[in-house]
Amino acid sequence: MATVVHISSPKITDSYEPCLEYCPKCETTYTTRIEQTRGNCWWITFVLGCVFFFPLCYWLCCASSKDTKHFCPSCGSLLAIRQGGC
Repeated sequence: MATVVHISSPKITDSYEPCLEYCPKCETTYTTRIEQTRGNCWWITFVLGCVFFFPLCYWLCCASSKDTKHFCPSCGSLLAIRQGGC
């Protein structure tokens, strides 16, 4: 018996908030579960802010400075990414 494997890379989105995305594994549209993580841009801004311009670090508290990953709430697949900052 053959098993069908869905291999897809996450798409790029503009949403920092949960949104409707199609999950190819579940074959259904869900409102995504999000996680915000510190990406490369966050760390670069942090280092430059600490070394040269300390008030720049205030921006790092905003959600827009972090990467937002959208996951399927049912199976946990990564569906979309919103890269923050730069």
